[in-house]
Amino acid sequence: MMKAILALAFVALAVLCASSSSQEDMAKEDTAGYWLNKGNESREMAINEMQNQTAREIFLQEAREAYDNAIEIDPQSASAWFKKGELQIDFLGNYEEALNAFNKSTEINPQFADAWYQKGKTLTGFGYFEEALESYNKSLEINPNSSDAWYWKAGVLAELSRHEEAVPAYDKAIELDPTQASYWLDRGGALNRLNRTEGANASFTRAVELCDEAIEQNPKSIMAWQGKGTAFYHLGRLNESIQCFDKVIELAPMYYRSYYYKGKALQDLGREVEAEELFARSKELGGI
Repeated sequence: MMKAILALAFVALAVLCASSSSQEDMAKEDTAGYWLNKGNESREMAINEMQNQTAREIFLQEAREAYDNAIEIDPQSASAWFKKGELQIDFLGNYEEALNAFNKSTEINPQFADAWYQKGKTLTGFGYFEEALESYNKSLEINPNSSDAWYWKAGVLAELSRHEEAVPAYDKAIELDPTQASYWLDRGGALNRLNRTEGANASFTRAVELCDEAIEQNPKSIMAWQGKGTAFYHLGRLNESIQCFDKVIELAPMYYRSYYYKGKALQDLGREVEAEELFARSKELGGI
């Protein structure tokens, strides 16, 4: 009898513990932090999912719903609005919704440097370069050590043909992070616009070196091959640039930029017919 009583007591205790655990889980689900973490987990799974597009889309949808849940529970969570905007701009391509999210994030927390930076990127995507510049400046006031913010600021200055200002901004980005080939590549472009050919060529050469290092680590890096090809193009090494763009086309047949820049190289070599075919292909893929 005593054994039966003890057994029943253990069962009751187990049920009580399970009930308590279940209540704790339900309580956690009522917090914005819980859903923010869930969204981050789903986003990370989407990033790591390279083979199954359907699974990737499911993870992204889960992330979106989780961030929306966080905002519903706490509409004043600057982090939740930021994460929602980041998801939109980086994965879902909805710039309008992203801009609204970053506006809310910076409204709630005006000292959120990353939110100002991402707002700038979104405005850049819309072509609102002056407004984007204001956002990058605000971000850099709060965090002057963001190499990405300096780089994107330099980019909009270049778009506004303010190349004399763009070069120092690129220099600052490179000072903070000298390992990014894109920084050197775009700095070379700004210097070219100023007819500072020697400095431009030095930047393009450094970009090639960094792309080679990236390719050594990952021979299938599309951005490294594209960057190397673009740098070679600006250095006038046209045949070498074409080889790089061919590699990009092999790795990513739907990437329009490789067709466009290969066409530019062929055009410079006087191979107009081939170049026009590549320009047409670039347009078919939604590019230039």
